[in-house]
Amino acid sequence: MVSNKFMKMLTSMLSIFCGILFLSSCSNNIDYTFQIPEEDIEVDIWTDSFIQVGSYESIDIIWVIDDSCSMSNNDPELLAGIESMMNHLPLDVDWRLKMITAGPNKVQQPSTFPLTQGSDYQDALDMYSLLPYDGGEAGFTSIKNYILHDSYAQTWLRPNAALLVVFVSDEEEQSLFSVDEFTSWYGSLRKDVYLASIVNVDLAFSLCGYKFSNADTGYRYMEATNSFNGNIIDICSPDWSSGVKEATSEIQPYESLELTHLPWEETIVVFENGTPHSDWYYNSDNNTIYLNQIPSEGSLVEMSYSIKEYLINGVTSLE
Repeated sequence: MVSNKFMKMLTSMLSIFCGILFLSSCSNNIDYTFQIPEEDIEVDIWTDSFIQVGSYESIDIIWVIDDSCSMSNNDPELLAGIESMMNHLPLDVDWRLKMITAGPNKVQQPSTFPLTQGSDYQDALDMYSLLPYDGGEAGFTSIKNYILHDSYAQTWLRPNAALLVVFVSDEEEQSLFSVDEFTSWYGSLRKDVYLASIVNVDLAFSLCGYKFSNADTGYRYMEATNSFNGNIIDICSPDWSSGVKEATSEIQPYESLELTHLPWEETIVVFENGTPHSDWYYNSDNNTIYLNQIPSEGSLVEMSYSIKEYLINGVTSLE
């Protein structure tokens, strides 16, 4: 049990410390520890955070898919990922989803209407099977050509809707312009734009069971995605569904957040833009904080707490 003395000290320190935090990622470890007198162990303070996104009535989604021969082994994960995205999109959002190739030479797609609410796995498979073979890996050029020059794209894309582009490739992006030029153009398209990438990540973190060339790492895709705080998924992951679900969550307001670590419940403090947010509750069954009052769009929400630790045979075990 945490002592009253410790609790008073922790509450005071959290109020001061979290009030000066400026966090940009969803999970941040704060290099500060407290001593629990009764347990004689140190407790790390951790802050999970997010920037609240807006609520949209409609969103256009484009998957830009590398269809080169080396990608054929990823077909099951690709289709499962697309199905997962369709299943996790909010029921009250009017969404449209289209697939195009990452090759700029045959970016013109058959005049089939995008997948919409009610579409299923078979519909996704049918659309995927109609993609023309190109074999190119210039995803930036491909999406730019499609949005600006494809006549059918003009019939279904909605300027007032949010826009999400998902790049899928096992090779580096090869367009003839810089990442900054692409992100500047893409960011200017609409008020709300998002990116996600399913690519070869750095070898040090890759789940691939083989060594691939650094030339095939999707550095350009990842740099562009990071510019929009998007989701990056390792293409060698055996299941893209969880990553795609996370990418989908970026386009709907947060109502809850699963904590990174198991907390001492009494120490949890929630802030919205540095001001205490009191209308929430913690569910220990799934280690999740639920927000009864949804934070406003663009607000920074921080959930700070001390990490629960146990002393087992003289060794501190972090939960």
